[in-house]
Amino acid sequence: MSDELYDPVANPYAPGAGTPPPSLVGRAETIDVAEIALQRLRSARASQHMLITGLRGLGKTVLLGKLAAVAEHLGYRVIRVEALGGEDTIRSILRQARRIVEEFEGGAKVVRALRSIESVSLTIVGTGVAIERQAPRADREALADVVVDVAAAAADEDLGIMVALDEAQILDRHDLRRLLAGVHRCGQDGLPLYGVFAGLPNLVGEVAKAVTYAERMFTVADLGPLTPDQVVQAIVEPAEEIGVSWSSEATEKIVDRSDGFPFFVQTWAYHTWNAASDGPISAADVARAAPNANHALDSSFFAARIARIPASEVAYVQALASLGAGPHRSGEVAEAAGKSTPQVAAFRDRLIAEGVIYAPRYGWVEFAIPHFDAYVRRVLPTQI
Repeated sequence: MSDELYDPVANPYAPGAGTPPPSLVGRAETIDVAEIALQRLRSARASQHMLITGLRGLGKTVLLGKLAAVAEHLGYRVIRVEALGGEDTIRSILRQARRIVEEFEGGAKVVRALRSIESVSLTIVGTGVAIERQAPRADREALADVVVDVAAAAADEDLGIMVALDEAQILDRHDLRRLLAGVHRCGQDGLPLYGVFAGLPNLVGEVAKAVTYAERMFTVADLGPLTPDQVVQAIVEPAEEIGVSWSSEATEKIVDRSDGFPFFVQTWAYHTWNAASDGPISAADVARAAPNANHALDSSFFAARIARIPASEVAYVQALASLGAGPHRSGEVAEAAGKSTPQVAAFRDRLIAEGVIYAPRYGWVEFAIPHFDAYVRRVLPTQI
């Protein structure tokens, strides 16, 4: 076997944050649902929008990017944002909305869209369209108007608009309500606007709290781990395209070690390729790659989350990890930390806001990061 086949430059696997894998396996049904909805909206037919939910490492961001590409191919302009704390998310939405509107020919609907944008942010400059009056007083409630007015301006250009919001569970609930109100009005007015909101499993609850009609607005794509057959497909197909094969024993090892989480699959396949010396790639190659694969997961996927946790919240994280795989009752976690539930409530709420844990149902908590409990028990000294 020639060394060139396993050249790291030719490595087809892509472990990264939101990095598209070479083969997007197991998500075809979700893509088809979105594509049909996009086509229906362009044909002036009503359709539900989409929520994409799941733990970290399941490919929500990758799928969101794929749907954005599908939308652009079908004649949509895409406002794609990762929700952040503070005002940055809304600023990004407004900037992208303005850039889209600037592409259109001037007219009453373009002017109206720009005025709606101005009413939310008085700092908008360089619109390229003359506005005959001074910018009005900032009005955050007009965010819904921005969504509607930009969609109306796009419709006059025979275009659609997609709003693709990642980490949507982080968005301030009032801003989420305003965005959803705009999306809902577009549906009522027959405007070609499609909303895709991706986030942790608690996103469905956050959306339901924001608007009472949420269950009628959305289909939910709840992403789970890949099946063993899908893991094998994700490993084998990219290699076959460049003439490399894997033994069934090797792919079975990665099935076991990844538990079907796409990020783990890509990490193990990537490092096995770089460590491989057998042809076809063998179980022994997977074993040789184990130190690098485990180190990569520990130092990036897991350690990055720990680094963002304030010291005051580490004890709560350790308490939750000590209970094993979740979910667990909030009271159990407090007891493991040696405190009462009210004493740890603030830590719990901050960790939920930071996306480290989530509440699958009222009174329960669980890590949003697969295998994080085992990592915490392994690397953090006991402080409880």
